[in-house]
Amino acid sequence: MDIAELYNIGIVLAACIISMILEMMILPRIIYIAKKKRLFDLPDKRKRHDMPIPRLGGMSFTPVILLVGLFTLFIRFKYQIWSEELMLYRVLEIILLVCGLLFIYMLGAKDDLVGVGFKKKFVIQFIAAFCIVGSGVYINNLYGLFGIYEIPDVVGIILSIGLIMFTTNAINLIDGADGLASGISAVALIVYGIMFSIYDMWTYTCIAFITIGMLIPFFYYNFFHPTRKIFMGDTGSLTLGYLLAFMILRLSKYPPVVEIVPSGLILLVLSALFIPLFDALKVMVVRISMGKGPFSPDRNHIHHKLIDLGLSKKKAVFAIVLASMLLVVLNWILLFEGVNTNIVLLVDIGIGCMVNVFIYRAIRIKLQRGELKTEIIAEDSLNSRP
Repeated sequence: MDIAELYNIGIVLAACIISMILEMMILPRIIYIAKKKRLFDLPDKRKRHDMPIPRLGGMSFTPVILLVGLFTLFIRFKYQIWSEELMLYRVLEIILLVCGLLFIYMLGAKDDLVGVGFKKKFVIQFIAAFCIVGSGVYINNLYGLFGIYEIPDVVGIILSIGLIMFTTNAINLIDGADGLASGISAVALIVYGIMFSIYDMWTYTCIAFITIGMLIPFFYYNFFHPTRKIFMGDTGSLTLGYLLAFMILRLSKYPPVVEIVPSGLILLVLSALFIPLFDALKVMVVRISMGKGPFSPDRNHIHHKLIDLGLSKKKAVFAIVLASMLLVVLNWILLFEGVNTNIVLLVDIGIGCMVNVFIYRAIRIKLQRGELKTEIIAEDSLNSRP
């Protein structure tokens, strides 16, 4: 490890701590303002909280990320703690990433305050997605997934825009239990941050760990605090989803700087978010099969089902986050040992399907026996299939 790497590690750790301190200072003030202006997430038949909760926690995410991220970038330029990683093309990537983040931030803020129709959401998300692919960050190789390797740029751009929008909304959709979206995002950010450091892309390592540092105080208020609970809202979940989508594409860009696994790099990257992506796809299929819109609200998400099964909210969140961590480890081991990418994908899908089948059947059995005490299992949810 040379001196430049030590400096970069020091900057990453300092940035993580600074973002954590800033978020600790900002969040209590957001809670105060939200309560004073009565900007609450109100309970309904789908939600488990029984009192209004402030929903503007995500308002601080983008400002903190940009403030600390740009400051660390300045330090690295000022004291020349950088290498070829900060060449012109990387700066252009960062500029357009910031532009996309601001689009997502404004969309989420408006949605949390006054609401936004899904068509307008998609238009703005498309523009934000185009900011990423416009900087040259898009899928250009599937690493043997479905037997496909190099793909044309046009196909890669279309796939990338779809993946960005789907990932952004997947994190938004799974944000239905305290600590779930932030916990799963933190797992993915740790994985991506480590991979970026291996790639010597310290700017993106910084962004990953700045976001982790920012999520620590939020997780405390959202998951543990007894009286000052706050939700991240669409502003926060969309921001996290968009950032994670960018990192997926940036890490998957061919050729990789370092060969972390012999093949299937894109699958390894996606495995960190397999649970929210699989869950979002499953829920959309269920809704469409029942004649509903793919974004219509219901209680078919994995966390809803675990809670309906009798787990507490905290145990359900812990189980899902732990499963996400274990899946990353499993995929890394299998891919590192040279197991075919498509076999690993089938293993992941098989595990996801079996878990959902088990949960749905367990709920039906408990209902038939009258063992379930929950009163929020809608009829359409019971008749659905995983």
